[in-house]
Amino acid sequence: MSIETSTLKFSGHQTFPIRYGWIYKIIHEVKENKSISSKENIEQQMASMGMGKNMVLSVRHWVRTLNLVTCTDKKQQSYALTPLAQSLFVGNDAYDMYMDKIGTVWLLHWLTQSVNAQQSELNTARWFFNYFNGVRTNKEQLVKDITRSLGEKKLTEATLNKDIDCLFQMYGVKRTVANKVNEDSFTSPFTELGLIAQESGKDYRSELSPQKTLPVEVFAYSVIDFMQKKQKDCNGEIINTQTTLSFDALLTDVGSPGRVFRLSSSGLSDKLDQLETLTQGQIAWTDTQGLRQVQHHFQDLHTVEPGMFLQYYYQGE
Repeated sequence: MSIETSTLKFSGHQTFPIRYGWIYKIIHEVKENKSISSKENIEQQMASMGMGKNMVLSVRHWVRTLNLVTCTDKKQQSYALTPLAQSLFVGNDAYDMYMDKIGTVWLLHWLTQSVNAQQSELNTARWFFNYFNGVRTNKEQLVKDITRSLGEKKLTEATLNKDIDCLFQMYGVKRTVANKVNEDSFTSPFTELGLIAQESGKDYRSELSPQKTLPVEVFAYSVIDFMQKKQKDCNGEIINTQTTLSFDALLTDVGSPGRVFRLSSSGLSDKLDQLETLTQGQIAWTDTQGLRQVQHHFQDLHTVEPGMFLQYYYQGE
């Protein structure tokens, strides 16, 4: 496994997973043109967001990791919300200001964990949702697997351990002795996705499944986004304009919907059936004599907005 072109970012969260309510607070700060990287306004943000210093630093880290902001001026350390963040969280017609819908959590999961295989900023969660090939694991095994896959890229054991803890806190659903879900484990909205379950004190399980709570409109976003990324090099230059992509690439390639959403093969085929209906055949797939391919019929894929179908999910309910 080669991750040579990745840069490592296994810290910055101050050991805190993203929590309920944090996104709303930090979105408001960006909307008010307040820097989310300057050291000078940390105390002001501690007051305005009602958090300690380490939590402020953590939520600043997460809004960038969630890819909801872009830096508009490095010198001034100023940021702006992405158009998608604006649509989701800002204004009276915001799609889901308070993250009440499971589809929003799935969408943020995609924005956070999907990577460009040619070049990416890597952390434990992105490694897990793009390179992990098993079902069961534990902290000790993840340390070994990640360290081995990074090759000559080195991390301190303490940094890696903290980042693994953060992954399990952010996604892991814990159960009680009576096999009931422990409500204390729901500190992060990403636990709602059920992508990682704690089997015992040390062991975790992450099954491939149909992911029935994943809305087809969010799946559509991921497929278009992934297909666009596949046609670009590490500098963002378009290197091909193929209209087809193999089913297996969507299922198992680094950065694919199959990987990031932990979809089973049958789950992916079901989602593609739904996608063909949603897009009225603009994205379709075929399974002919064992050759499974996905094809788009857009005139120019790179002029397509991945979120073009999200309105049907948010405004159609």
